[in-house]
Amino acid sequence: MKMSFGRQDDRSRPGSMGYSVLDAHVIVRGDIETDGTLRVDGRLEGNVLRASAVVVGTGGSIAGDIHATELVVGGTIHGSVIVERRVELEATAVVVGDIEADAILIHEGGRVRGRVMIRTSDDARADAPQRLRLPSPATADA
Repeated sequence: MKMSFGRQDDRSRPGSMGYSVLDAHVIVRGDIETDGTLRVDGRLEGNVLRASAVVVGTGGSIAGDIHATELVVGGTIHGSVIVERRVELEATAVVVGDIEADAILIHEGGRVRGRVMIRTSDDARADAPQRLRLPSPATADA
C-alpha cells in the first residue's frame, strides 16, 4: 500500500511543500511518500520512501526504512535510515538499524544499535562516475 500526502494546490505554489502529521492515536500500515514534512507522533508500520523532513516525536515510532532529506528523532525507529543531509537524535531517541547521512548529531542519551556512516565530500567524489580525459588537440604531441 502506498500513500501520498500533500495537497495538489500546495505543489503549484513555490516553496510550499506541505506538512503531514500522524497523531499519537494513529497507526498507519503502509509506505508513505511526500514532498513535504512528515511528523510521526503515532506509529508507522511501513517505509518513508521520500520526504523533505521527517520528525519522529517522543512517543512516535516507525517500523520501516526512512529515505529523507533531514530527520529529527525523539522516538523509536526500527529500520535503516538514509538521509541526504542531517540526522538529529534527541536524548529520548532509539534507532535500531543503520544510519547514513552527511551529518549526525546525537544528544546525550540518544541510542543507536546499528552502524553509523557519515558521508564526506570524498565519498561523493568516489561515487561520481569517472570520466575519460583525452588530451586536447592543442596539447597533444603530433
